[in-house]
Parts: sequence; C-alpha cells; structure tokens
Amino acid sequence: MQRYGVQTAPFRTFDHIADARRYVRAHGGPLVIKFDGLAGGKGVFVCGHTQNALAALDELSRKYGDAARLVIEEKLDGDEISVIGFTDGRDIFLLPPSQDHKQLLDGDRGPNTGGMGAFCPVPGWHDDLQREIESKIIRPTLRGIAAEGMHYKGVVYFGIIITARGPYLLEYNVRLGDPETEVLMPALRNNLAELMEACLNEEIGRHVPAFADGYFVDVVLASGGYPGDYETGFPIEVRPTGDVRLFYAGVSAQGDRMVTAGGRVLHVVAQGADLDEAIARAYAGVETVRFRTKYFRRDIGRRLNAILSGKTVAP
Repeated sequence: MQRYGVQTAPFRTFDHIADARRYVRAHGGPLVIKFDGLAGGKGVFVCGHTQNALAALDELSRKYGDAARLVIEEKLDGDEISVIGFTDGRDIFLLPPSQDHKQLLDGDRGPNTGGMGAFCPVPGWHDDLQREIESKIIRPTLRGIAAEGMHYKGVVYFGIIITARGPYLLEYNVRLGDPETEVLMPALRNNLAELMEACLNEEIGRHVPAFADGYFVDVVLASGGYPGDYETGFPIEVRPTGDVRLFYAGVSAQGDRMVTAGGRVLHVVAQGADLDEAIARAYAGVETVRFRTKYFRRDIGRRLNAILSGKTVAP
C-alpha cells in the first residue's frame, strides 16, 4: 500500500508482542491490532483505548506466542464496505458494494466473527464515490500488481472504510468473501464461468456488469457460543419456502437428517425491491429453520451509514 500510494491508515509493524506493548502504552488512543497470519476471520481487534489494546495483545500472545507478527494502525471512523472485483491483472470487473456485519451482537457489539450477515448494494453509494475509490485505491493496486510481476488473475477483495476525509483501504483479500458472496452471487446476472474465463484470457474489460434490481440480505444462523466454544450435532429442521435461498456452511449428514457441524451453520438469503422488503423476507426465512442453540443477529441491514447517507458532514 505504501509503495504504490494506496490510501490507507498510518500503521506500524511488529515482530514481537513486547515491542507492540511498549508502542501501545506510549501511543494510547484508539487503535486497530491485526495478527499477521491465518486466524479464521478473528485476527483483528478494534480497540477504543489502551487497556483494550493491551488485552488484545495478551490474547494474541496466548494464541500465537510472543513472537507473533502484528500490524498496529490508526483506528479510522466511518462506514465499512466491501468492494470486490474480478481482475485479469489489467482491468477489473466490480461487483455491487456490500456490507458485512462482523460483530456477534446487535448494534455491532461483542467479539469479531467470520461474519453474521451481509447485504448489497449499500445505500448511499454513488458514482463520485466509486470514482474516488477507483482512483485512490483500486487503480494503484492494479498498478502495483503489474509492477510486482504477480500476473494475478482472479478476485480482489477491498475492505474499505468511508470516512469524513474520504475512502481508506483497510484490507485486501483474494477471495469473494463470506458472507458477502451469498448476496453478491444471487445479484450477479453475468455468467460467472465467462467472467472467470475472461480473467484468464485477459479480456475482463470487455464485459459489461449486469446485476439484478433491488436488494439482497443474508442472515447467518450460528451455534450458540460461537465464536467461542459451541456444541454441534443438533438436528436441523427446515420448512421449505420459495422466498429465500439457504446456503449451508457448518452442516453434516447424519443418516437421513442434517445436523449442525460448525459455528456458522447456514445462511438465509432473500431479495426485495427495497432494503426493508429484503430484510423482512430474510427474517421470515430465519423462522423456517430450527435447531437447538440457534443464534442470529436481529439487525442485519439496519446499520446506520452516517457518512454514506449524508448525516455526517466532513470537517
């Protein structure tokens, strides 16, 4: 990001927890701590004050040892969105902006999870914002991919925060993202196989994006106790409905029945002409699925996007 001028938060990297602790005590203030490695979607700690940050470092030390590699960066305030696209290394085919709900509890409280739900597109999105994201984040990234000789062809996931100062990149990934995939793929009207082929043949720029009208909402049904300890093996009952799609995740077959086999058990996805209708249909679908310890957030799609909606004025 630094090398190619991608707009991101100021940050420091550390190779040892002890050095990170000294930095946190000296720096103070809101910080974001990221573990450099695979963490099952739970390696990021958003810390409002010094004690939160020190507690996060203690947890990382217990999990990964004192030699864990970390990134500590300035905490940015704003609306987080996911901008995902298919690239052939030169051009990019962008999917509609989506928004994930990472925290376990309603109101974006509690620990981070792998994602408790998502929706797309994001209300308040507009052409000027897309152009700014492309110029400050996406195009510099593609130039960097080319300059590094990566010859990358596939998906790039841009985790972006829209602040009062504009868009900043929080993270990259090289997959479609979960639960974003469960709302983006039903929205896509282009042929997915053709897009993949176009990436390989360096022809993605020839494809015109086509998406379904309306909104898509995904509510994740999780096992009670997730993202900590949870029990599995409970039978799953589903009453069929034509208004939703079910995507199975932590599910196994046990004889002729389905049982829970993971923290996030399945996704309930619905479409609506507007966001309210999509939310209502998704939650109606939630009621058609039963299993012991079922847990879900009740506010998916209800997050206030203050800056995107124009309720926050840039200083």
